[in-house]
Amino acid sequence: MRVTRTLRGKVRPENAATGDTGKVRVIVDDGVFTDGWRITGFDCFPSNATGPDVQGILSISEDGLTGGWDASDNRQIGWSFMFVGPTAADNRSFFLPDHVVVRDLWVQNFGTDPMNYLIRIERQVLSDDQAILALIQERAQDDI
Repeated sequence: MRVTRTLRGKVRPENAATGDTGKVRVIVDDGVFTDGWRITGFDCFPSNATGPDVQGILSISEDGLTGGWDASDNRQIGWSFMFVGPTAADNRSFFLPDHVVVRDLWVQNFGTDPMNYLIRIERQVLSDDQAILALIQERAQDDI
């Protein structure tokens, strides 16, 4: 089984007329109870090299996608932006490198144009007890 994965895609901005929510679910769960995944990278970038600025959130729950960066919200585990200037682009990402993901992830684009994302994850083999604890911790982050 592969030890690393790269997950990528595009999120359209929220638009009630087209039904776009500005959010996308990224399938991480491979059905193996003891497979956990550690985030090793999270980047967002525009669809066009000279496109507008983009900002994204990586969350373990759709409810964690609040349209703003909130490090106090335990459901948000990654934040990324790319500001495109006239001569260069500035991009930064922040993520929790010690969080073990056992379910799926969510990405939110809260800009005005489509946003690409790239997530790098690394497999962590968990014992049965660790897997149960990770599931409980992720569920405890959600509003039930």
